[in-house]
Amino acid sequence: MEKTDVAKDPAVKKKGEDLEYAYDAVRVANKFLESQLQKQQAEWKDELEDLRNQLSQKICSGSSPAKKRFSFTFISLSAPTTETLCAARPKPAAVAGLLECRKRDETKLLKNLITDLRSEGALALPPGLPASVIFLCVRQADSSGDQARARSLCSAALVAMKAALKKQTSDLDMTALWLKNSLDSDELVSMTTDLSDLTRSLSDLCIQAYQQLLSITETQLQKLIVPALLESETIAGLSGSAAKLVVSRKRAGSDPRPLGADAPTMALVLRQLGALHTALSRQALPQSLAEQAFRQMTYLICASALNNLLLRKDMCCCSRGMQIRYNLSVLEEWLRSRGLAAGGAVATLEPLIQAAQLLQVGKKTDADAQAIVLTCTALSSKQIMKILTLYTPHSDLDEKVSLNFIRTVQELVKGRSDSQPPQLLMDVRRAFPVTVPYSPTPALSADDLVIPDSLKISFLRRS
Repeated sequence: MEKTDVAKDPAVKKKGEDLEYAYDAVRVANKFLESQLQKQQAEWKDELEDLRNQLSQKICSGSSPAKKRFSFTFISLSAPTTETLCAARPKPAAVAGLLECRKRDETKLLKNLITDLRSEGALALPPGLPASVIFLCVRQADSSGDQARARSLCSAALVAMKAALKKQTSDLDMTALWLKNSLDSDELVSMTTDLSDLTRSLSDLCIQAYQQLLSITETQLQKLIVPALLESETIAGLSGSAAKLVVSRKRAGSDPRPLGADAPTMALVLRQLGALHTALSRQALPQSLAEQAFRQMTYLICASALNNLLLRKDMCCCSRGMQIRYNLSVLEEWLRSRGLAAGGAVATLEPLIQAAQLLQVGKKTDADAQAIVLTCTALSSKQIMKILTLYTPHSDLDEKVSLNFIRTVQELVKGRSDSQPPQLLMDVRRAFPVTVPYSPTPALSADDLVIPDSLKISFLRRS
């Protein structure tokens, strides 16, 4: 049978040719882009190698220009880590001033330096000594080319510090000690080999230690805030309501103090805050960190006291407002005398300060109403109206707030731009993010460390 060729449709033939041309154009463009990418990649590798060499020199000299931050909200931004710069060299240069810990002595080192460290001897140590010793041992292993042992020792130290922190959940001084050593370890380890995973874990440990430090102080303050700040008769003879306040708390079952026990005063509140300040200062922790810690504490004081005030009619009177304002002035002066006001610790008290002033100002005329709305900017509209509604005269010289005055204030607060949350009560559990600026650690040498014999780590060899 004879084979017959069938002629193609000219339109179909032209369409096929167009597709071939389009495919060739795309293939040429892809090759061009590929060559451009390869060229850029080669240039990038050359630049990266130059940066590595420069950073390697800075790392080995014991300094780093990077900035490091960690956040209370569990967002940790660590200093940029490098690849194993010193390890990349075929013959690592010897570094003086390090400490050598033999493999068989590592368990003993961690036991004596971290696990079995007790507060009696620990508080006499120079701030950050355990972290410095561990770092010099890790650095010695790293500089000798044994990166596996450096990583192993650093990981074991991290686990030991976590366990030590967990055992001392109620010890303020020891928690501050491990916060200091966690911060120092995080900064020092970032200057050695590629331990980015460990620096993240160390940052998390810093956050855990900081939270534990605040939690210990909060637990002690919670039972003191209301009786000391709101109920204590600091200005003697100002009102005869102090005894009535205690009786009302006893009847309501809200007073945990045993019968006949002394009522907490501002002196006890300042003593607890002083213990926190001493713990932070003893470990030479950054001043900015102390300022942020006390901002968190004063927020707790303000929120707890104001919430209690907003729920108790017996608190809302002029004489009680004067007592509260005086107690707050004592706290403000204490914070300023220790240089803690710059971080917002005093400003955080403003809602309670304005509530105390609201109890004292005149509440009769339209001018009084306008003054209240203009000055009580740290209080929400609901909080202002609640205090005015609860206001109760406790003497013949005082008068009850009229319903017309309350309505006048209510109309005025509707027209203001309220920057405060609409809720009546403050969130007592609110946590502020905390930022710790990285300060370059000076060159560390074993010759500069004062290691007491009580630590029993004389088996370490200086190199």
